[in-house]
Amino acid sequence: MLRRSGGIFKPVEVEEDTILYKMDNAASKKGRSVISLRASEVVDFSSQYGSNDSLSYTAQNIVGPPTVYPDTGDNAYSFQLRTYGEWWEKLPSNLKSSPILPHTTPAESQDFIEFRVEKRVVPLLLRVYEVYNPGAIVKVLCYCYDTERWVVMWKGEPQVLPPEESHCFSVEVEGIDFMTDFYRLEFHHKHLDYFCEVDGLILYGECKFCNYFPGYNLPKSTRKESIQKYPTNSGQKTIFKDETSQNSTCLDVLPSEVTSFIFSFLDIQSLCSASKTSKIFQKICYDPTLYKDLNLQLYWHLVDVNALKSLQPRLSLLRKLNISWCGGQGRITTSYFIEFLEVNCQNLTSLRLANCPFVNDDCLKAVANYCPHLKALDMRCCHAKDLTQGGFRYISQISKLIYLDLYRTKIDDKSLNAIVKSLKLEHLLFGGCTDLHSINDIVVAIGKYLKSSLRTLDVWRATELRCAAVYAIAECNNLVELDMGWCYQIDASCGCIKHLIAHCPKLKKLFLTAIRTVSNNELNAIALHCPDMEQLDILGTNEYTLIGLRNLLQKCKKMKLLDISYAAPEVKLNVSNLRTMFSDVNIKCSLPRNVDEGF
Repeated sequence: MLRRSGGIFKPVEVEEDTILYKMDNAASKKGRSVISLRASEVVDFSSQYGSNDSLSYTAQNIVGPPTVYPDTGDNAYSFQLRTYGEWWEKLPSNLKSSPILPHTTPAESQDFIEFRVEKRVVPLLLRVYEVYNPGAIVKVLCYCYDTERWVVMWKGEPQVLPPEESHCFSVEVEGIDFMTDFYRLEFHHKHLDYFCEVDGLILYGECKFCNYFPGYNLPKSTRKESIQKYPTNSGQKTIFKDETSQNSTCLDVLPSEVTSFIFSFLDIQSLCSASKTSKIFQKICYDPTLYKDLNLQLYWHLVDVNALKSLQPRLSLLRKLNISWCGGQGRITTSYFIEFLEVNCQNLTSLRLANCPFVNDDCLKAVANYCPHLKALDMRCCHAKDLTQGGFRYISQISKLIYLDLYRTKIDDKSLNAIVKSLKLEHLLFGGCTDLHSINDIVVAIGKYLKSSLRTLDVWRATELRCAAVYAIAECNNLVELDMGWCYQIDASCGCIKHLIAHCPKLKKLFLTAIRTVSNNELNAIALHCPDMEQLDILGTNEYTLIGLRNLLQKCKKMKLLDISYAAPEVKLNVSNLRTMFSDVNIKCSLPRNVDEGF
């Protein structure tokens, strides 16, 4: 049946119903039925441009029918990821990582969103509505409740598409023989020129088929290989378990340094496969030097306790561990990870735990106790119910820590204050932390205790931040990166930002997004005091003039990225001329469709 909106058929709804009619007709001949479903719940995600207490640009906007598509352009009612392109990788706050991708993986996933639909079905067709800078989806997965495993439905290269045209990303699913309501999209946006936005999705699936009853599955011989090759029972092999033959090769006459160098070009799965071929290969593939920097995020859907146990003999030289996204659905328990830390992580310098559900108070206590040399800790989007104030305070005991990312965690005022006062942090990122109620007091403490060490500060969407706190930030005169985006209660007209700029001449990145009172005064101060400025975001401000912008670009010769989206009409009309005059600068000027002025 066609659906109406305000008495008018929407083209997208007509198209969706036509697809459903054809699919259901074909299925009915086989005694089956096809239904269409929307996302009904967002389970987890790694990034969003909006804040947790808003609907603008948040993950929640994929729930229900599309509200923008087939229209296109920047729209607050879509789901927008926080980052795009390579800009965030070119500054000191980026934890450098160049993982070797498995040969079957076209592109590294940089972000994800998990969601449920209203009913379990056998998935047949998924359509995702991309309304701005499309082409970032690189993987689609669904969860099999019977095997307790994620199954890859589709994966492919990121697409290069017209940035200001809407696009329907469509995947026809084959080989899935189980019913599920749990799905995941993964994104790679390094190639995009600006933020990507998703408006919604629709899933078509069989809600019943011949001989189906609860617990029924087809014989294993007909199941996709991706399901059966990753068993979960402790007595069976995992992706990292090895069986070794007796064969030898000419490699046994080469120096160990040479063989280790050759095998360093293999991904982890390839190393495990190679180790099965002979004893000499096993010896090479078990060389701890190959596992100094271990990135398990690439294999998040395969990593469980058994996989970690099978890797354990190779980790005596482990220095960097990225286990982000791992451990969902109980595949890694807190108790085992604590044991893993105690045995393998005494010399760890970098630990990445983004979106790990097993991170709780006990886990952070173990990190503090068993990782005495830790310098970098990434806890983005860790929000387990048993991760409390007491757990966060253990971070203040990691005496050598200089890098801390707390994006979208539930850290509280007392815990963050304790961390600021105890550690000599160089990089502190707590954008999107909505449980901080005394943000101005915290920033004053940052200006007092971290003024000589701090190089990066991210207070993105700290909406209660006021001018006095900006003066405190100015005490940190070694700052290279500062993100005060969406701290819109700051009044630049009092001179606080101008003062900060004058006292922080090493700034390379400055985000002043949506601080409406930014004017020529601030642009002139940047031109005068910050010769190394490379990235400037003044999206949503229109108090400055074209003259001020030209002066800035003429003086800041190292400028690479300038976001002036939603600028004043005078500036918008001259964007093409600015891009021609300053061709080395990537000038962003985004506007929603049919918006003539302002924000």
